[in-house]
Amino acid sequence: MSQGHPLETVLLGAARRFWPELADLPAQRRVIGLGDVITVAYAAPLALGGLIALVRATDLDLWRNNLFSVWLLAALLSLFNRLRYFVIARIRADRYGSADGSLDGVILWSALFIFGPSMLWLSVAWVVFDQVTAWATADTTAGRWRVLRALSLDLATQTVPPLLSLSLYQSLGGRFPLSDLQPASIARAWGCLLANALLAGLVGVGYLIYHRWAQRAVLGEANTQPMVRFFGLNLALSQLANPFGILGAGLFVQVGPPVFLFFTSGMLVVAFLGRQLSWAGERSRLQYQVLLQLEQLGNAVINMAPEDTALAEVLQPHLPTMFPAGNLVVWTFPDELLYLNPEDWSPDLSRIWPWLARQREAAGFLAAERLPWTEQAEPHNPVVVAPILELESRQPIGGCYLELHPLAQPWNRRSLNNLPPALQSLATLIGSALHQSAAYYRTMELQRVEEELRLAGAIQASFLPLEIPRIPGWELAVTLRPAGETSGDFFDLIPLPNGRVGLVIADVLDKGIGAALYMALSRTLLRTYAMDGELQPEAVIAAANERILADTSSNLFVTAFYGVLEPATGRLTYSNAGHNPPYLVRGRETILVQELVRTGIPIGVERESRWGQSSLSIQPGDLLILYTDGIPEAQNAEGEFYTAKLLLDTIKKNLDRSAEAMQARILESIEQFVGEAPQADDITLMLIARDPTAPLRLKP
Repeated sequence: MSQGHPLETVLLGAARRFWPELADLPAQRRVIGLGDVITVAYAAPLALGGLIALVRATDLDLWRNNLFSVWLLAALLSLFNRLRYFVIARIRADRYGSADGSLDGVILWSALFIFGPSMLWLSVAWVVFDQVTAWATADTTAGRWRVLRALSLDLATQTVPPLLSLSLYQSLGGRFPLSDLQPASIARAWGCLLANALLAGLVGVGYLIYHRWAQRAVLGEANTQPMVRFFGLNLALSQLANPFGILGAGLFVQVGPPVFLFFTSGMLVVAFLGRQLSWAGERSRLQYQVLLQLEQLGNAVINMAPEDTALAEVLQPHLPTMFPAGNLVVWTFPDELLYLNPEDWSPDLSRIWPWLARQREAAGFLAAERLPWTEQAEPHNPVVVAPILELESRQPIGGCYLELHPLAQPWNRRSLNNLPPALQSLATLIGSALHQSAAYYRTMELQRVEEELRLAGAIQASFLPLEIPRIPGWELAVTLRPAGETSGDFFDLIPLPNGRVGLVIADVLDKGIGAALYMALSRTLLRTYAMDGELQPEAVIAAANERILADTSSNLFVTAFYGVLEPATGRLTYSNAGHNPPYLVRGRETILVQELVRTGIPIGVERESRWGQSSLSIQPGDLLILYTDGIPEAQNAEGEFYTAKLLLDTIKKNLDRSAEAMQARILESIEQFVGEAPQADDITLMLIARDPTAPLRLKP
């Protein structure tokens, strides 16, 4: 939206003296930048005044006489600040904000109630260190203004409100150090903290008032309540731990530093748990948001018109909220942009493409890691990049590049690992859409239903693993033979933490395009939830079931076997959702066959179903056979079935063969039995054999 509000024009005229390019930015970024300039303009004088007042209130003799205590408190303050917790909250439909806090208030207010206002230098020093570090990594004018805004607001908040509230505390009879923990002393301290919270809110309210006005008058958004709630959340998080400083000061003065340290050690444990919960909550929020938008975008891609020009319009409603924590560009080679947000961002795609053109899967890079398309280390935000593959040739034809914004807490490897699979799923959907468009022009003379079937088959193939993983001491062989253009069968081999492998084989109980789409949705959900479920197959299947029933209205359902294999120990933990029971074959001389029986009903039948799970150990020399009902239900011209007995007989006769040779022999046996009769159902076969010479390791 172009500038036009009279007050905005006036404010921009003043701000351009300090930031000349501000008026040329897009509306949303202009509003944010103008808010930063205005905030610096009113907060910087407050910060300067607060620092002058703090200098006048500082007692240097107190510092010299309590040097050990000061250094101890400074170290604790630094430690608590490194264990910050945070909350990501939605401010607008396409914008999120991160509010953070820490339990450093326990240390700061303990120090203030013990030694007085001189200890405010501890928080001032941390603010300066934190923002100077941020300035060193800010590589844009907008980034530097954000740092200046944060520095001026933080310094104003860390000096003016505490100095005024501590003066109030003294006027009410409060003393340094805190004399006791009697009700009267505690009441005075509480009054001091309440005054500090109110004054801190007043310092920041100017920033809130401006953004509420700008959101309504400039951006045309009527609902500003999320922003007000976010401001209140930010203020609450910054003040949450302060009351515990009263207890800390009382313990330090009346009992001594050892008890105070015992108290702070417990608070450190709480801070650590709060930080872990913050990341867990953000991962869950991000996963839900990405899954939701991928589902909606997938439906839109399936229903879109095949012309190339339609894809950009299809992407636009979904991508802003799919990855709101970063800048995103989607393009096809060499430089055709399908999506770019923000509009004034201009990543150098010509540098990225030569590297991306050699990749087949998504990758993520933290800020401290060198980007592989650069010759030397350069400052950058965390980055996730995924190739868009042409479905038939599997060659990159474009890419998705996500540059993440700094959050209240820095991105780490664990938090970043959730994003590459999500971005690759987006790239796969876009690749499917591009393929659909290209196929439309190549095969316009063919009937629409034939084209849809072929596209669905190509899309399904893109969801299957590109290669079978090699696991030392194990042999894996797997094949899928669809009965038609599309398949309701699918399998997956999912890499899990600590070397584990997720084994999936499933069958949608229907045929045609509907079963193919249902298969794609089921496979995506099982793989996504498996990343979180690890050794809980029951929970993975239950989560996929609830999501499928919530988002689809079809009468389809899918039988599935999902197991988690620990190659080092041979332990297999599994759930069988109404699928054909796999066979575990043990021994060579005396052959024992164990069925991995069903532990629940198929997926997609009813809500709130429960699936049990079982565990067993695959010993050296054992063979696990997973299959779909296309094998026991294969028919010959006389209408006879191949049956599970014939399958087991074939297996027993070929136990001395490798997994691949065994697979070939089983398929050959089925072909000989069926003869000239057409294949009636999809056939999927997976064999997992443990090397007889592999050492037996017990699970620790």
